[in-house]
Amino acid sequence: MEAPRSRRVGILGYGQLGQFLAQQLLARGPPLGLTLAWVWARDGASLEGLPPALRLPDLGLLPSTGVDLVVEVAHPCLAQEHGEDILRHADFMLGSPTALADPETERRLQEAVIRGGHTLYVPRGALWGCGDIARMDQEGTLAALKVTMTKSPQSFRAQGWLRERVAAAVASGTRTVLYEGPLRPLCPLAPNNVNTMAAAAVAAPGLGFDGVTACLVADPSVPDWHVVEVEVTSVGDKGRCLSVTSIRRNPAGPGAVTGSATLGSFWSSLQACTGHGGCVRLC
Repeated sequence: MEAPRSRRVGILGYGQLGQFLAQQLLARGPPLGLTLAWVWARDGASLEGLPPALRLPDLGLLPSTGVDLVVEVAHPCLAQEHGEDILRHADFMLGSPTALADPETERRLQEAVIRGGHTLYVPRGALWGCGDIARMDQEGTLAALKVTMTKSPQSFRAQGWLRERVAAAVASGTRTVLYEGPLRPLCPLAPNNVNTMAAAAVAAPGLGFDGVTACLVADPSVPDWHVVEVEVTSVGDKGRCLSVTSIRRNPAGPGAVTGSATLGSFWSSLQACTGHGGCVRLC
């Protein structure tokens, strides 16, 4: 019997996460049926450490590369600008699901999934209990979901008015709640920092980006940790309800956007992207 063809994987972004995934694909991918096809980065000079054959100079060349899966680990703007084109030709693992907080982007990508028959994958990242949250949502028993993320102020890549709040937190040197409220308006203010929260909104579409509560905290006392607290509340019965709280302390380099354990989570998610047809799927 002929062996199944190896899945060719392209990576968008070559920061900490993109470099890690490229290294894993080169070192561990072949026995798993995975091959690194290419890497693209907005700053092409960052790819100089890769062989020329693995550098994609222009995203317009993507259709000719025969890639099976494209993994985005750069910025949500790539999904907004190129997601539909990618889904015409390959499965797409969206490492920046904050892109889906924009209703128009979410609609266009969902329609592209149906048209092209490819899968839009959303990795769970640092979201502990993702599967349980999804099952409760499917069963109609999920009443509330709150995700609190606490990081050093230097770990935030804030935009707009949130940038001023982060600067004030740095100046004060004290624990500061930067934001608490519905997730959707937070996503464009911290698109690289709240992808775990966005994964929660995808896991619980009954609540979605407007129903999931987000709390973002800057705390200088945790310079090398990312702390994610997930609070789940079920529908009540006679005044009582199930509640579950998990706290995930993820080691992280000072000022890092991505925690150390999240790297391994993304590698596991990539391996789960085996092609599931025209749907949106957590991985």
